[in-house]
Amino acid sequence: MRKIFISVVLVVLIVLGIRVRLSRPPLMARSFPVAVEKELDGFKSERAPNSDSYDDLFRYFLEGFEVFRSKQGAITYYEGLPSRHGSRADALEGFSRSAPMWGAWIKSGRSHTIRLSNGGTVDLVGEFRKGLLAGTDPAGDEYWGDVSDLDQRIVEASDIALSVWLFRDTVWDGLSADQKSRVARWLRQSEVHRVSDNNWHLFPVFIGAVLTSLGVSNDRRSVQENYARFKEFYRGDGWFSDGPGQTYDYYNAWAIQYQLYWLQEVDPQWDREFIKETRRQFLATYPYLIGPNGFPVMGRSICYRMAAPVPLIIGEQTDPDEVSAPEARRALDTTWSYFIKRGAVVHGNVSQGYCGSDPRILDNYSGPASCLWALRSLIVAYYMPPNSTFWMASNGYLPVERRSYEIRVPTIQWTITGDKQSGEIVLRKPGEAVGSQVAMSGYGPLRQLATALLWRPFRPDNSRAKYDLDLYSSAAPFCGCLAMNSK
Repeated sequence: MRKIFISVVLVVLIVLGIRVRLSRPPLMARSFPVAVEKELDGFKSERAPNSDSYDDLFRYFLEGFEVFRSKQGAITYYEGLPSRHGSRADALEGFSRSAPMWGAWIKSGRSHTIRLSNGGTVDLVGEFRKGLLAGTDPAGDEYWGDVSDLDQRIVEASDIALSVWLFRDTVWDGLSADQKSRVARWLRQSEVHRVSDNNWHLFPVFIGAVLTSLGVSNDRRSVQENYARFKEFYRGDGWFSDGPGQTYDYYNAWAIQYQLYWLQEVDPQWDREFIKETRRQFLATYPYLIGPNGFPVMGRSICYRMAAPVPLIIGEQTDPDEVSAPEARRALDTTWSYFIKRGAVVHGNVSQGYCGSDPRILDNYSGPASCLWALRSLIVAYYMPPNSTFWMASNGYLPVERRSYEIRVPTIQWTITGDKQSGEIVLRKPGEAVGSQVAMSGYGPLRQLATALLWRPFRPDNSRAKYDLDLYSSAAPFCGCLAMNSK
């Protein structure tokens, strides 16, 4: 009976898998040019990457987008494991998470035209304009889709709004009234739908602020309600819980501080004193988590790891007394170098893990392009002109390179220790006292088969290992530092 049952289950999975595969958009056989991988060489040597290295890194990710983009460029078909949101939402992320980097690059005065390895060129202004109009056209083949409650499109709409704002002089101002109306209609949907009760509350807030700055009407009541709810998560010392309760992780860095920074760039008077003070307090402790050999990773969305320096780069601009330009630049240089050397960037994309790809720690809401949120540290860096103090800085040191320390964050009861000699940074936190190791569930053959047939994620939930250990160490990441594609 058991064999019959297993056979029936497999037949059902195969039939369902065929139906799912037939419903997916046709994918062309595409491969990222091996020769382009040399663009990463500036981050693989023992020397610190220079400005040319970062120009190459920008071009590298643009090359990836060009290889995997759709005809009109509104969606992408990167290689990688799927999310639970479906193929179209996954494909949207390739555009929405890349475009802010293009906008920051141009807004800082850099060239609109980028020459690729094949001799061709890309006009970033034209590329963004074409993708934006295709994605917001309900009658088009590449329409991003209507927004519903708890929709991943709400997250992506925030990045699209940021991109529109960054391209406001070069793209938005040149759109026709009908085109502007179409873009605004798509963005406005994300203001009024229900969001996850966590950092998501900032997405409709930011979209509303952008629309207001562009002279477009929006739902101000929804914006105010979402912002008021978000502020309820503030716990002190610059730290926010990611939703009700006491959930603290690096979303404070690459989501909350990042979003608040752009909110004030769009509207400098937005809750000015609160944001200024929380940022100042956050910068009093957060930089102690960043070292030349990674950071004590924990929590969810681990594949965003290269975005960890975001608060230091922002702090160099807004609070230079807290973070110097050499320190912020050192944080960016060492973070990208450390992870690139260990397989975090490959095939024109950011890999789905901590070092290389690792399905054991990849959240089921993450798809092939989701990890491009790692670009957020580059976005705030490229936003600064090439002749800024940040890009001219050198010879910086991170806290752990200057001295050993033990820092406490009273509100969230974290203790951060750094050892100058070894460079190790350890995060100790209150929890269930489960020790420094928890057995992690693997990504076994049945999970892999179900994913391959149904093209839906069946990855394990290893949240206990992500949140409940006594300590997390930069020298010994709880998930290891290996590519785990076959495990």
